[in-house]
Amino acid sequence: MRTALQTAAKPQAFTRAQGASRLRSKTMATAAPVAAPMTAAAPAVKERAKAAILGGLLADAASMPLHWIYDVPKMQELLAAKGLTAAAPEFYPEPSCPFYQHPFGSLSPYGHELIPLLRTLADEGKVDEDKYAQAIHRYFTSEEPNAYRNKSIRNVVAAVEEGKKGRECGDAADFQANCFAKASLLVALYAGTPRLRSAMESAIRVQQNNDQAVAFGIAGALLLEKVVLGSSIEEALAWASSEGGLDAELRELVQRGLSSRTTPLRELTYEPSSYMVDMVSKHMALKDALPAFTTAVWCNGPACGNPAAFANVAMAAAHYGTAADAYVAGVRANLMAGGDNCSRSLLIGALLAAQGGVASLPADWRSKVPKMPEYEALVDRLLARA
Repeated sequence: MRTALQTAAKPQAFTRAQGASRLRSKTMATAAPVAAPMTAAAPAVKERAKAAILGGLLADAASMPLHWIYDVPKMQELLAAKGLTAAAPEFYPEPSCPFYQHPFGSLSPYGHELIPLLRTLADEGKVDEDKYAQAIHRYFTSEEPNAYRNKSIRNVVAAVEEGKKGRECGDAADFQANCFAKASLLVALYAGTPRLRSAMESAIRVQQNNDQAVAFGIAGALLLEKVVLGSSIEEALAWASSEGGLDAELRELVQRGLSSRTTPLRELTYEPSSYMVDMVSKHMALKDALPAFTTAVWCNGPACGNPAAFANVAMAAAHYGTAADAYVAGVRANLMAGGDNCSRSLLIGALLAAQGGVASLPADWRSKVPKMPEYEALVDRLLARA
């Protein structure tokens, strides 16, 4: 069942074949290591970049205990059993993901995937594809061998063991949300430089070596870059939906997110695959009882696959970017929408935290992640390279 749920049903207007022909990367296709940034980033930019990385990781850990539950009423029942409510579902005390059992306070599989890249960038000051592939293998086989491995990570681990290098290890068909989940790390190092696109492409192709993954990942990075450089989320979304340099399909997804604020989604934007029909039908029958944002996530598709996952990130940014206590409100709403909430949380959390700064990250949340000081030290090392 996990394999089936990893791929969201695709909107009819955006098929895999169309993605192959129409979503083309505008970056270099070379496998050479991407050079270090050309100029030092301003202190304010570095501060927002730090907030973005930590905010994504914190949102991921906060969501992890209720990850991959494709049943919102079931999530509500779990919360009630512990005397909790949807008003504060973060860090549910009993990890309840049906596919893995990571310890309380640890990262989801998507959050774990960021750590090998974070270490590589902190050590090298640039994207070195072969060292990054080796770091993924080392992390998931030696350092965190009990961490759940997503499909593309399993592919990298096997490819390294076969003697492949760099982007040779990347999955040629997988373009799920892993691609944009890593955006905060590359934005931290390359924001404001022309090398962001090529660096993002290199990092993505080590894990997901196809044009669709590159397109969705770069779109997420460009959106986040605007906020890290000082734009509001509202300004970044307006830019991305118009002259932001995104392909037409990606602009349309951002526009859908923006328009859902005034006309919330109430009908499906895709044809569910056979394995999703029952779960989707259940939630559509409950749409009048669910929060409007949750219903909209299910209308786009709640699983890991793009374009649904990217559309839901854009929608969360549009709905919560101007909210009071935006970071907390956005993370909670995304968590309670269910499905693959963790992959979405890494970019949603990064966007909201970049706008709000490190101070927007609740201290009590941070205290629940034992490795947060270790992650923060790595982020500081990375930013020293920027």
